Amino acid sequence: MPCGPDLGALTVMDGRNQQLAEALAEQESLLESAAASERLLENVIDSVDVGIVVVDRDGHDVLMNRAQRRIHQLASPPGNDDPNESQLLLWHPGSALPMPPEQRPVRRAVLQETFTNSLVAMGQTQREARVLSASARQVIDHRGERSGAVVVFSDVTSYIDMVRSQEQFVAAVSHELRTPLTSVIGYLELAQDDGDLSRETASYLQVAQRNADQLLLIVQDLLADQVARSGTEQLTLRPARLSEIAQQAAESVALRAEKRGITLERRIVETPELPLDAQRLQQAVGNLLSNALKYTPRGGRVCVHTLVRDHHVELAVTDTGIGMSDQEQTNLFTDYYRTETARNSGIPGHGIGLSLTRRIVVARGGQISVSSRPGEGSTFTIRFGLDEVEWADRG
Repeated sequence: MPCGPDLGALTVMDGRNQQLAEALAEQESLLESAAASERLLENVIDSVDVGIVVVDRDGHDVLMNRAQRRIHQLASPPGNDDPNESQLLLWHPGSALPMPPEQRPVRRAVLQETFTNSLVAMGQTQREARVLSASARQVIDHRGERSGAVVVFSDVTSYIDMVRSQEQFVAAVSHELRTPLTSVIGYLELAQDDGDLSRETASYLQVAQRNADQLLLIVQDLLADQVARSGTEQLTLRPARLSEIAQQAAESVALRAEKRGITLERRIVETPELPLDAQRLQQAVGNLLSNALKYTPRGGRVCVHTLVRDHHVELAVTDTGIGMSDQEQTNLFTDYYRTETARNSGIPGHGIGLSLTRRIVVARGGQISVSSRPGEGSTFTIRFGLDEVEWADRG
């Protein structure tokens, strides 16, 4: 029997070594390709002028591009080079109110919220702050499970400055229009008191007064909107319950809902007392209910409900109306904006109500958001945080 090496075994070993070498080469090639793709992705996201931050399911930063690092530095307190989310200097735009941690964009995204065009001011002081628009989407992995979130920040300070200059012009024109309009309406009312008017003339005068009243309402809305933006009117905060405000707002539109053949539901849970401007919030909730009735067809449903969740209270208005696309929701709280669906429907409106509503809510330190699907309806939600004292009292 020969004592030399087993050539067959050597051949098998050589084959396996070759396979191993090829597998290692393939793995190295894949790693190089992945590294190249990662560098390409980093270069792409660093080249855009919007801030991008990706967090994992626990809220830890996974990725932050160059623009976002600049934004993060802008909002960092003096002497703190690496603040966490709650330490960043974030403000409600147009006010001197710091934004509570649970209402901040990244925190909301970590809490699995998806939103678009949420405005936030960042900077050492509110006066010097930059205004940014934040949008968030949840990241879903190949198993269909949530693995984190991506938040995008876009600097809209120049746009806000331009809007402010337009506001001054609109305010001036509105003031000039209100006085002559009031006079016109007064004389139309006097003219209609004449008992010798023919039926046809009286009809003409009624049409003129109805349109003059509508025009005066638009002017008053414009003036209220300008006051809310400028901050010249301070909120009068007194203890009040959001649930009672919701109830009163629902009562004020109940007859209108009945006439339009729309079911008005109330699911109102008593909420804790908060320092609120009940009159202004009634106006805000009234705007939401009026819009819901306006864009819901006969036979539809509008629901107003309140609840207490975690460390905040909520008021929501839900309808089964025409709904909106994601793109329309992006611009919904923009001044004078009306969705294409609303314009095409022929439903009257001037795009002031929602922007005014948002300013009232934000001035009190709250948040307003919308969720909608075309043809299915919309839900508008107002949130106010409960501070530690209020939460302890509630407990």
